[in-house]
Amino acid sequence: MSPRAEADQAPVSAARGFHHGNLRQALLDAALAAPDIEGLSLRQLATGLGVTPAAAYRHFASREDLLLEVARTGFTRLESLFAGAFDISQPPADAAQAQGRFMRLACAYLQFADDEPALWRLIFGAQGAAYRALSAVLDRRNSYDYLPAALLGLHRTGVVPHPPSERDALFAWSAVHGAASLRLGRVPGALMPLEDLAQEVTSRVVQSLRSPP
Repeated sequence: MSPRAEADQAPVSAARGFHHGNLRQALLDAALAAPDIEGLSLRQLATGLGVTPAAAYRHFASREDLLLEVARTGFTRLESLFAGAFDISQPPADAAQAQGRFMRLACAYLQFADDEPALWRLIFGAQGAAYRALSAVLDRRNSYDYLPAALLGLHRTGVVPHPPSERDALFAWSAVHGAASLRLGRVPGALMPLEDLAQEVTSRVVQSLRSPP
């Protein structure tokens, strides 16, 4: 057998380890485990798995298709953490519960950024834009519903005087997102225990929202 024939056959043999759609999941798992998801290419992932780029392209038409699916996984994981912070279908019983829900939501967001920084950067960066746009038209609850629900709970229990606006939600998200970004950047002031940071940020957001709009 010629060297060229051997080179052509080797990737095909390696690809035989991925039957019945396993290669698709292997590509997703490899992308999720990468330290820089945004910089990945399908060719790079295929090489790492010992298969041809053509084999990878049979499962994802483009790099963007792969990243869209990775982003979907990221948002699903984040939504699961938010669901653990509070039951969105039930309103808070009182002011203390409303503030606790908001703090736990922030804590879940910070925890996600701590645990999966590459995935966190992807879903809130330019490459996650396609999925964020898609989520806006899906007729189902998603991770974007939790912050408005937490802020509405603060209003309904009398913690803040006015109903939350889109600008209020943007301000609150910016505060928590900024804290997560500073924490990932190892900025000393953001390296306090995670729950303490969540409490500090949400308390200051609530204090600001108590001011007249």
